[in-house]
Amino acid sequence: MSKINERRNLALIRESASTTRVLDLAFIHDRFGHDKEYREKPLFKSERLNSTIIMKHALRASERHIFNGLKLTATKVVFPLARADLSLGGESLFVGERDFARRLAAKLRVEDRLQIQDDLEVLQLLDELPSFDPFLMRERLRQIGKEPARCYFEVSAADTHRMQDFVSREIAALVELAFADRIAAPRELSARLADKLMTDENSAALEPLRATLKLGGDEYREGVFAWKGFLYYKWMVAEWGERLPQLARSILGARVVNAPREDLARLAESRQRVVKIMGSTMRRVNAALGQYDEAFQALSVGKPSAFRTFLLSAPQMFLEIGEAVGIIKHIDSFWRFRFPAGRTPLLEANDALEIFDDFEATLSGVTASEQEVQAVAL
Repeated sequence: MSKINERRNLALIRESASTTRVLDLAFIHDRFGHDKEYREKPLFKSERLNSTIIMKHALRASERHIFNGLKLTATKVVFPLARADLSLGGESLFVGERDFARRLAAKLRVEDRLQIQDDLEVLQLLDELPSFDPFLMRERLRQIGKEPARCYFEVSAADTHRMQDFVSREIAALVELAFADRIAAPRELSARLADKLMTDENSAALEPLRATLKLGGDEYREGVFAWKGFLYYKWMVAEWGERLPQLARSILGARVVNAPREDLARLAESRQRVVKIMGSTMRRVNAALGQYDEAFQALSVGKPSAFRTFLLSAPQMFLEIGEAVGIIKHIDSFWRFRFPAGRTPLLEANDALEIFDDFEATLSGVTASEQEVQAVAL
């Protein structure tokens, strides 16, 4: 078990964490530990595991031997030394590392590994996900018959803050419809309600929106959750979608050195496939988000029922959208981490083969027809 000692500590990770990269169960435990739903529907059966911090981690060169050089990223489970003071760091395990089940059982002080079988299944699912996108994560857990408490599926505080202006603009039409002539400063009200929508869906301030959409009880909770999901995906795509052509050019323009001719040919084909599949995948994401835009547009002509119906049937779309967005975001983040903007990426042949094989394997998680791939030109 490795120790995290760096001064880039867990506290800093919590403050700046992206929803997609960090699942902060320690924070969720501290905030919701006394809630009835949290106690009755935990993500993990082990209380100790349910107080960890789980991260998607880009493996350093010195760490790749853990997976025999077969992975570039891994899921790290961190056990904070003290939840009250994350600056003290913690101890960690990688999901799927050699003898993982035994090591985890020892860390949880469990003698019979069968006692943690359900928790191992959840960890395996989290490891297979391209990100901890809460909307994708919830639907994938539902597929294996698990429905943890809703508090596990919130957008991080850091991302909520970054989304504020975007969400405010997006909900402006509904605010105007719900509040009609009762508001003198719709922009300011939209900003306040955007914050409530993302952080406190049960706020009384949202009551006019609830009434406009004619949602109540569980339908309201599910409808608002779906709404937040589409706002989240639209914000993510707006944040980095425009960088996709630049990412494609960087991948295609990367220099590979010390490679035999046959490897250069293979790498050229691999890079072309990666770029084309990313393009076709993005096109499908935009088409799915376009369905949301059409439903939301009905609000502007006074037809909130169409939007309500769409929201209640929408979560099944999160599987396709979430997988696609997560995979492309993973490639984008990894490439920018390894090759900062401003200079041509330079790769040794072995590194290039490893990276592009990993990208192709990752992209195999999204489906795209041959016709779609061939039709895309970035």
